[in-house]
Amino acid sequence: MAPIDFRLKNIAEKGDSTMMGTSYGDIGFRETLERMKKYLAEREAPKARNCGRGVAAGLWFTVCLGSAAHVNVNVDGSIALVVGSTDVSGTRTTFAQMVAEEFGIPLSQVTVVTGDTETAPFSMISAGSMTTRSMGKAIYRACQDVKEQACQRAARKLGVDPEDVEYKGRGVRVKEKPDAYVPLTALVEENLMSPHAGPITGRGAGEMLPELTPVLAVHAAEVEVDEETGKVKVLSYAAAQDAGLAINPALVEGQMQVSEVPDPMRALTEHCVFSEGVMENASLPDYRMRTAADAPFIDAMLVEVSSGLPPYGMRGVGEPPLVPALAAMANAIQSAVGVRLTELPMTPEAVLEKIKGKSGKT
Repeated sequence: MAPIDFRLKNIAEKGDSTMMGTSYGDIGFRETLERMKKYLAEREAPKARNCGRGVAAGLWFTVCLGSAAHVNVNVDGSIALVVGSTDVSGTRTTFAQMVAEEFGIPLSQVTVVTGDTETAPFSMISAGSMTTRSMGKAIYRACQDVKEQACQRAARKLGVDPEDVEYKGRGVRVKEKPDAYVPLTALVEENLMSPHAGPITGRGAGEMLPELTPVLAVHAAEVEVDEETGKVKVLSYAAAQDAGLAINPALVEGQMQVSEVPDPMRALTEHCVFSEGVMENASLPDYRMRTAADAPFIDAMLVEVSSGLPPYGMRGVGEPPLVPALAAMANAIQSAVGVRLTELPMTPEAVLEKIKGKSGKT
């Protein structure tokens, strides 16, 4: 049976039990497998005797921790977002996109200020697969706080009740009278000098979510194995992953590629050699870590199945690609030369030993 068809037949879906005894929420396993199946169907499989293709799937649970954010509206209508989260893989750009989307303004009008622990609102650690999700809720709520303040002030100016107005476009309008409209810039400028008013500053905080969000990644590797030396050459590599909502698709694809590039190589060479508690290959020449010159281009494919959790149904991105890479490489080697490696790294020596063992050579 084809590897992907086998997985589709035994798929985990919403409501199924996890290994921790909980139940899966919204999960994009089927969609991710089907995306990879379509990709592979469009590519001709390797036909050479010592070439093979391997497929593997990996699961990662991402978390959402508590953080806070401030949103300051400037007189010219630009927005300053203040956070305590450091930039991880372009997260400041993603934060700015959230703010621009909420207020209907160009991205160029949003500035992200990253403060330290003395000046910025509280932020949990900036780490893989959780930074955008953890800060996203705080940023979203800070934006809603600004909108609520703007609606309160616009309602007084327009002589209507606050529930009769809504934030739309780049300002506040009366729901039943779209022409009765006050731009956000006018509200800010006017309220700076008005009695009982002042600058508009929004605050938002996001709590830790008890739910662990599942993220599925499916990888496919194509390799060529030199049967005389055991050397493995990676011909191509592809990855499909459910990102929930890719706020910035280019950044998400880049993060997938950066996470994945080392792993096919790590499967083949990287190994810590210890003797009596001392690492004997602690230098880069001895550790044998491959470089970008050794890595293939990674075809990254985004799948977007909402996690069902605020804001925007996002999922983590950075760490899930680490899970299936090693298994995909092992499966590809087995497909190529018919030997199963069960230990890492899969060095030329290890591969050659398995090949000789299969043929009965010594």
